Amino acid sequence: MKILKVLLFVLFLPISAHSDALYYLLKIPNLKLQEIDNNNNLRYLLANKSFKVGIRENSVTCESAGDNLVNKKNSVIRESTKIYDKLFLKKINLKYIVICKDMTVASIPALGVPNHPLKTIIININTNDYNLTRTIHHEIFHIINRQYPEKFDSQIWKKFNEKSFKYSKCSPCDYKNGLSIIQKNDGFLSQYSKKNVSEDMAEVYSFLMSKSEKIQKDISEDKILKKKVDYIKTKIFEIDNIFSFNR
Repeated sequence: MKILKVLLFVLFLPISAHSDALYYLLKIPNLKLQEIDNNNNLRYLLANKSFKVGIRENSVTCESAGDNLVNKKNSVIRESTKIYDKLFLKKINLKYIVICKDMTVASIPALGVPNHPLKTIIININTNDYNLTRTIHHEIFHIINRQYPEKFDSQIWKKFNEKSFKYSKCSPCDYKNGLSIIQKNDGFLSQYSKKNVSEDMAEVYSFLMSKSEKIQKDISEDKILKKKVDYIKTKIFEIDNIFSFNR
């Protein structure tokens, strides 16, 4: 009840009070409310100044994106998120999208990070539109996965790969530079997919949501990818049987 009252106050208080209320909720400093989307109940939050949260290997830093970059990327963000309806977002426990630029996670450049307990994803918008779209869906999948961990079995997933393949914890560490489509798939669409099972799942999901004809062709020609795609779709439909990957 206390948190609900804070949310109501956020709509009517001046900017400084907004920031205090948002920090109370999310434990991220220097945020302001940009918009509440009444269609899906998402709150879009902007970094007013640079912020740092977490410690050591879990630290996240991000800079204020500035009005020009935010205005340039707004339509991409809205197009990527409008396909998720209010009921689905409630099921997966996502409410806030924090928008900033030049993000690092443990001092490594990154494009996104999820925080499931706080119903939040943080997005670095200082990238091209395609990467931004995929990043949003990638981080949303992490929220889905953490809300329903029992549905996404890592041992089943590993069996889809060639027996000789082993995930590398750092191949590459840098998400920002590992998103490109690799020419020889062998069950993977990007180098970042090879980091671990969770990132592999999130990459498959993000490619599915990106509506790329080339990706659809790659999936149809790769038996391992086809199994992974079928698995992701099956599990998402278990969460929401009217979910559409083609919206």
